[in-house]
Amino acid sequence: MRLLLISPSWTNDAWNGGKTLIPPLSLPMLAALTPPGHDIRLVDEHVEAVDPKAQADLVGLSFMTAAAPRAYELADGYRRRGVPVVIGGMHASALPAEAGAHADAVVVGEAEGQWQQLIADFERGSLQSLYQAPARPELDGLPVPRRDLLRPGAYLTPNIVQTARGCPHACTFCSVSPVFGRKYRFRPVPEVVDELRSLSSRSVGFVDDNIVASPGRARELFEAITPLGLQWVGQGDLSMADDPELLDLMRRSGCAAMFVGIESVSRESLAVSKKRPNLGIDTAEAVSKIHRAGIDIVGSFVLGLDPDTLASCRETVRFAERAKLGAAQFAVLTPFPGTPVHDQLKAEGRITTFDWALYTMGNVVYKPANMTAEELAAERAYAYKRFYSAGSIARRMLVWRRGKPKIALRLALNLSYRRLHRGGTIMNRVPYDGGVREPLARPVAGG
Repeated sequence: MRLLLISPSWTNDAWNGGKTLIPPLSLPMLAALTPPGHDIRLVDEHVEAVDPKAQADLVGLSFMTAAAPRAYELADGYRRRGVPVVIGGMHASALPAEAGAHADAVVVGEAEGQWQQLIADFERGSLQSLYQAPARPELDGLPVPRRDLLRPGAYLTPNIVQTARGCPHACTFCSVSPVFGRKYRFRPVPEVVDELRSLSSRSVGFVDDNIVASPGRARELFEAITPLGLQWVGQGDLSMADDPELLDLMRRSGCAAMFVGIESVSRESLAVSKKRPNLGIDTAEAVSKIHRAGIDIVGSFVLGLDPDTLASCRETVRFAERAKLGAAQFAVLTPFPGTPVHDQLKAEGRITTFDWALYTMGNVVYKPANMTAEELAAERAYAYKRFYSAGSIARRMLVWRRGKPKIALRLALNLSYRRLHRGGTIMNRVPYDGGVREPLARPVAGG
């Protein structure tokens, strides 16, 4: 069987040198789960063009919400040629009926177990229209993702690894707990170590949604990877600031930076969004503790939560500067399907468009409570302009931290963000107009 796996793109903007930040992990995992003997091709449309006339016996598409229109365009095109299409991923898991209008089969939730059954059904000529497992899979015995199928040299961080799934916090704007559940499921640490040893470099990005949320398991993992000599980045919440031993172990295991959902400086906004890990703590002091431990922070903020005002949006930007964050992302509240905030805003009649191409976290697709949509869009533009101004970058370069300050790394990161977000950003451009998509114009490193 000729199997074509596609990650549709909603933008062709790249970070630098024609590269994008990280590869999709879902498609290499699907390829690894596929029984041997099949011809598999993987295309990440963020870094290479898709051939809509490619010969295939089965096409699989996995995508987030903003890429849904592009994914449906591709799916419809293959089906018109008589090629069966399977759709999965976060958006399809939230809206399987919508996805099913463009596919021969939809996979809801995680692929393990379901994908193998789907392939067997397809080979027998008995493909089902919907695959939805009664329970989420355990994570022991997972195969190593087929990274060899990714385009070489196309990613800034090619080696990404997942060690756990699920999140108990259930923030109202987040899709993670609706899809992956509110209970942590862990991969066995020895299996994670074996995968890390198989990688081509010691630079790794852990894509767990909160790698420090279970401190006992985090210690077990970090102790096991310390001898590997990694330099890694991950995602976590501010609770790690109150555990100096854990922070020290993270640094010794190779942690260079953490992506942290700070979300807001407004306690009311944190409470409304149910961002419980950030309630009741001194955010500035927490950031300072993590910095002093030798770990940099990329802060993530959400603008436009119901208690937010123009003043609180400005204060959020000032806080990010005062805290000397290594970098920051400022997203507009986006009611992704399947999230509580989507259900709330839809019930209140406040969602202004269901054009999924606009659901990039940069466009305002709903009516904010305390400002106009135009004012919120302007505040986000101001945030990026202010935070990535030359003066702000200079003021944030030096931060007291254990070990030598990594000024070169911070500067490179800020200049990349500045190029992406000033004068237009990957997250506030409408990615395609519904017509035929042209191949990528920008040459891609590595080919």
